[in-house]
Amino acid sequence: MKNGGLLLIIVLLSVAGCHAGRAMPEQGMWQGSVELPAGISVPLRMELDFSAAMPGGYFLVGDEKTPIPEIAKSGDSVTLRFSEYSAGVRATWNGSHLNGKYLRIRSDGTKSLKFTASPEMSSYQERARAALPNGNYQVLFRDENKVDTTTVAKFWTSGGTLYGTFIAPDGDYGLMEGKPSGKGVQVSRFTGWQAIAIVLEPEAEAWSGKLYAASEPKPRAFDLRPRDDLNVEAPAAKRTMMKNPNAEFAFSGVSLSGETMRNTDERFKGKPLIVDIMGTWCHNCLDEAPVLQGLQERFGKDGLEVVGLSFEISDDRAVAKKNLQLYKDRFGLTYTLLFCGSIDDENVKKQIENQLDNFFAYPTAIFVDRNHRVQAIHSGFKGPGTGDEFQRQIREFEELTGKLVN
Repeated sequence: MKNGGLLLIIVLLSVAGCHAGRAMPEQGMWQGSVELPAGISVPLRMELDFSAAMPGGYFLVGDEKTPIPEIAKSGDSVTLRFSEYSAGVRATWNGSHLNGKYLRIRSDGTKSLKFTASPEMSSYQERARAALPNGNYQVLFRDENKVDTTTVAKFWTSGGTLYGTFIAPDGDYGLMEGKPSGKGVQVSRFTGWQAIAIVLEPEAEAWSGKLYAASEPKPRAFDLRPRDDLNVEAPAAKRTMMKNPNAEFAFSGVSLSGETMRNTDERFKGKPLIVDIMGTWCHNCLDEAPVLQGLQERFGKDGLEVVGLSFEISDDRAVAKKNLQLYKDRFGLTYTLLFCGSIDDENVKKQIENQLDNFFAYPTAIFVDRNHRVQAIHSGFKGPGTGDEFQRQIREFEELTGKLVN
């Protein structure tokens, strides 16, 4: 009896030791989380593949895949780098989990958030049984004795999972997915560019909640009220227009080849242009880039030139070149990308705000005719997570571009 008990203990310890010390999987799905302040956990799901000479992977939110630009593995250490967003994950494999930090690096300091992930063993999603918000909503942010009514929300349920997004004047927050959490529900999103969670609780016929994000110093409280549609007229302060309607929109920047290009260059004369004010750090710009590429391919034969004016987190030209090359390669872009300096206020005022009233959004697309007169300005971009809104926006871009080339 004693010998049998001792043998069982030895076997159990041996199995536990083997489990704790198992090698990191070369390929497969992972699930984990990033911890925001106030104890809010943002779930994440990703696929990593270390089997090739160049490791690859992506984050998964619903059916949406966001590629991880740079992945490195050295022994038990793994680094996921999002150079364009000046962020990254540094983690170490302990035999069962990757534990480490998600770092968001800015000139005023580095924000460090707990990161953990483990190989996925079972279904990631929990089926929702609680009451869930479905449909369109007005978002009423309660900010310092005032209410912001410029944002709307859309939620829907599929396969027992809740999906949704917030849509602001400068674009949507990206597709989020969620499950019941306490008395309510949490939807969230982690892509390297974004670490965001929305916690909702039922309140009579509506919902109340808080928005948590790695980029925000504190959560934002809000209420949701049902509404019929998602069409919100932008307030006057959110309507971007030329200061001088008769002036040509002027730009200059440095191409990936190191060439300085300007709106007055011979290559742009007599051509319709879409001038896109963007940044590789901007998640709405990531959603817009494939649409602009589609327009370049469709209307390029008619003389269209799409020009991306990139304002980056860093003013370092070498860093900008690397980030723009990653951006170009990710989407197979053939249109012109120009580095225009940093997003510092002084630089943006000098190049953009001295020409535009109420500039507030990355991206901002400026539609310019063959005589280089601005015909339309579109602020922000609603990504695929907005469904019908995304498709309507694509049709709008196509119609505006068709008018330019004809």
